[in-house]
Amino acid sequence: MVFDFVNVRTYKPLEPASLDFKFEGSEHYGVPTLTSLAFQYKGKRIEFVECIATVNMERNIVTTPMEGRDGTIKEYISEGDYTIQIDGAVTNYSETDPEKSRDYPVEKLQELLSFLKIKDSLEVQSDYLTLFGIKSVVVKSYGMLQETHSNRQAFQLQLLSDTPYEIKIKQDAGFSF
Repeated sequence: MVFDFVNVRTYKPLEPASLDFKFEGSEHYGVPTLTSLAFQYKGKRIEFVECIATVNMERNIVTTPMEGRDGTIKEYISEGDYTIQIDGAVTNYSETDPEKSRDYPVEKLQELLSFLKIKDSLEVQSDYLTLFGIKSVVVKSYGMLQETHSNRQAFQLQLLSDTPYEIKIKQDAGFSF
């Protein structure tokens, strides 16, 4: 088979019509990526030098079923939260004390669990999550994974991005409580 490229037309690429078009991290959705990560809350901080993060976007869609009609009516569609999965591990690795490196990381695991049990947004720092504009997260769920290593505890976190907001109440001059 021979192709004739002499008569092939070329076209100008499509240009976005809107100036607020953003690509922030969109080519990285669903791609497990090695990154560093830190959580911070009220002056306390925990860091992971290496972990694997996967980011996806949820959408909010309000659907209404109609009598006698297959499917649903989609009434409102908006961007939802980012869902973030973190796969990592804590160890007792120590360059200065090789004997301690063999121990199960009880203290580091307790420190991690104290962050995971916080019922509030956590500040998060990661170059990878910055691609998506993620600066704070809420822990949705977490789990520990069984391994054969005696000095390592793997974990998996499910996080939701969180955007701080402030609700302002405007009082009506003619109405009082």
